[in-house]
Amino acid sequence: MDCDFDAIIIGGGPAGATAALLLARLGWSVALIEKNTFPRPKVCGEFISATNFPLLMNLGLMDFYQQQAGPSIKRVGWFGGEKSLTATMPAVNHSCGQWGRALGREYLDTVLLNEAKKAGVTIWQPCTAQQIMDKKNYFVCLIETKKDLQELTARTVVIAQGSWEKAIIKKQQTPHKNLDLLAFKTHFRETTLEEDLMALISFPGGYGGLVHSDNDRVSLSCCIRRDMLQKIRANHPGQSASEVLLEHLFLTCRGAEQVLASAKQEENWLSIGPLRPGIRYCYGNGLFYVGNIAGEAHPIIAEGISMAMQSAWLLAITLSKGPANSRTDLINRGVDYSKKWHQQFTLRIRAAAFFAHLTYHPRSMRLLLPLVARFPELLTFGATLSGKKRQLQLLS
Repeated sequence: MDCDFDAIIIGGGPAGATAALLLARLGWSVALIEKNTFPRPKVCGEFISATNFPLLMNLGLMDFYQQQAGPSIKRVGWFGGEKSLTATMPAVNHSCGQWGRALGREYLDTVLLNEAKKAGVTIWQPCTAQQIMDKKNYFVCLIETKKDLQELTARTVVIAQGSWEKAIIKKQQTPHKNLDLLAFKTHFRETTLEEDLMALISFPGGYGGLVHSDNDRVSLSCCIRRDMLQKIRANHPGQSASEVLLEHLFLTCRGAEQVLASAKQEENWLSIGPLRPGIRYCYGNGLFYVGNIAGEAHPIIAEGISMAMQSAWLLAITLSKGPANSRTDLINRGVDYSKKWHQQFTLRIRAAAFFAHLTYHPRSMRLLLPLVARFPELLTFGATLSGKKRQLQLLS
């Protein structure tokens, strides 16, 4: 059967838009379905590691990134309790620089989608994918526009929805748990955070990060366990969750209080949740998965954007010979992509889980902070373990 497209990609964030752009440049006809109108902000730490520089150059986005992103992050910090510790950020040898920088999703996602459109990708936006039907040799995707329902056909389907989005492939619902992580984000101006420092913030029941981003803004993103948020809200009736969280952060993390005490909050808080960090699946039942829906690291390591874009690159390598000509071929490519994905990301996802559980437990913090104060190079080692030097091998 002649299909409408070689590939349908569901989700227009960094993973989906990167996959669409790369496949289009390989000669594929691609449709991308995105439910939201851009630009739009997202709950995201915004940091992009220097390991992504070769990929940004390949995509033609390096000039935009250098012009729009915040300052180079040369140091990593840890603010916890009464202590504020810093160390050198691992450097990457690249012609465009050694250190990563932060860029808001409202800018990154928009430019990626525009580049995909220039490359020939058909963009359906705002539009919702309602159903995927497997016809053995091809797939039918039912989409809902503002006007009607339409069917699109393709031999390859890529799911690039965020992990907290309503899944198009129905899965068993996970009940709410006390240990669920709820995420919050906002921006500040006029902080005293040093420009070259990205600081991890630890507080009872959660963790967060502070980094200078685009347009002279400082991004604060943080996660807190559901049970801890409920506990502190019970002590402050009438206050919003974000207000209570910020007060909790100031009371328990002196470094965060110091850099934000006189700052001006730029906009209302964004929130999402629960986050589901962990390794899920890269391929199943003929469908490929990229970005957070394939696997998600705890945000503590600030690798979400980098991992999303890199997973799209790994998929593009896997599909570089053209659309699969049979279901067996599709399965073989799924196995190949899964292998590449696990080689690139499994260690950092496990390291992120280890770091997260260490830092938001008061007892482990009391043990770790004096140790890191004595050996600050442990912060550099932790950043390396989280993927700050693990570059992709790009193919020409």
